[in-house]
Amino acid sequence: MDLLSYWAEVKADIDRLIEDFLSGIKEWETLEVSRYILEGGKRFRGTLTVYFTEALGGERKRAYDGALAVEILHSASLALDDIVDYDATRRGKDSAWKVYGNRKVIYVTNFLVPTALEIISTAYGNEAMKVSVNLWKETSIGALLDTFGKPQDYWRTIEYKTGSLFKVSTALASFASDRANLLDAMLEVGKYLGLIYQLVDDYIDVYYYVQGKGKLEGSAKQLFELYGEKTREQVVKKFEEYNHAYLEIVKKLNVRKDFASGVATLPSFLATGLLLEAGLDKL
Repeated sequence: MDLLSYWAEVKADIDRLIEDFLSGIKEWETLEVSRYILEGGKRFRGTLTVYFTEALGGERKRAYDGALAVEILHSASLALDDIVDYDATRRGKDSAWKVYGNRKVIYVTNFLVPTALEIISTAYGNEAMKVSVNLWKETSIGALLDTFGKPQDYWRTIEYKTGSLFKVSTALASFASDRANLLDAMLEVGKYLGLIYQLVDDYIDVYYYVQGKGKLEGSAKQLFELYGEKTREQVVKKFEEYNHAYLEIVKKLNVRKDFASGVATLPSFLATGLLLEAGLDKL
């Protein structure tokens, strides 16, 4: 199965998992805001957990708890970021804080985050939870750097704000596939995928800013202030560097043969998808 078809199939599974999760929330206001925060989205991070679990020889259903937890964490982080950045829209609709107010959204994310970590602990044990907690801490540091960091903080900013949750996705695959011995390698896999994702996403913002469309904020602003007119050159250089590092790692993972090609092309798949969505055909 090609990557796009696989993603579509697993996304549908994750959407059902989220509906099942929501059905277990008894408090009406918590349910209403949680549903609003969790609905929509590409579900790519959760799909990564499922994809690498199967690639490493595990069963798809064993990855479902991890995929659900990652998507809860990701959606909660977006809801909080929107409050800080005053972003009025998210996933094609008004941001949660615009609909429910800051306080209610903060209270509900304070419910969602520990709930996601509890799901991880129950499914995969304390070590998986400890890894996830530490990576959530990194995500929080990344949010600080994204808001208050300087241009020279750029690479640390994107590794923490985006790479950390990608690392949760891939780390959980090592636990779900019962190959915890590969944890360190899978953390590196997630790091490079996250770096590539955010790098390309920021480049798109810079590209349109230079064309006189939109404004630059956060890590995209850091990127442009760091490299200026040489931004594209540096982005291409770093993409190639990160792609090479990623490939060196996955070559040693001994993934299933029917997944080997897809695993190897994931960075390009990610980058191409972002570019095409933005109306660009290449870096």
